[in-house]
Amino acid sequence: MLNSKCRHASAAAGLAALIAAGCSLLQSSAEVTPVDQQFMLTAASVGTAEVDMAELAEHQAGDPAVRAYGHRLAQEHTGINDELTQLAERKHVKLIKAMDPANRTLYEELAHLNGQLFDREYLLAQVNIHRMGNSLYESEAQAGEDADVKAFAAKNAPAGAEHLRMAQSLLASKAR
Repeated sequence: MLNSKCRHASAAAGLAALIAAGCSLLQSSAEVTPVDQQFMLTAASVGTAEVDMAELAEHQAGDPAVRAYGHRLAQEHTGINDELTQLAERKHVKLIKAMDPANRTLYEELAHLNGQLFDREYLLAQVNIHRMGNSLYESEAQAGEDADVKAFAAKNAPAGAEHLRMAQSLLASKAR
């Protein structure tokens, strides 16, 4: 198993690779610019990872607070993903609802953990994923080109900020 810093750096690299690879996934039939398509494709992949990892936390976390956090994230990210899917359909963007390779690897590693070790690794992953995801949403909200896509990003950015704050708080409580 990779150590935590390497594994979480790998997740960050995976998101960057997904963004770069997304250029080859851009669709000519879409009614939004490549910038907005890229946001939508990346947000869909990250959203899928969030739900899958959150559901894993609901079952494998040792701390009831981490299980509750996972439950909340599963519900909230499912709603955000559904909203993104509806927006993508209106804009003729075909989303790929699969985790990028780095998040898939992270998920598989987390799947082999339970209890306190799972809690720590999951929360570290959530801090890193939400830092990256929040930057993605904030960037789109500020610099996106399609008004509807920008509004979606702006509307949902606060949820990511709250999820990050919660993960940081839970992680800090584990260090005591």
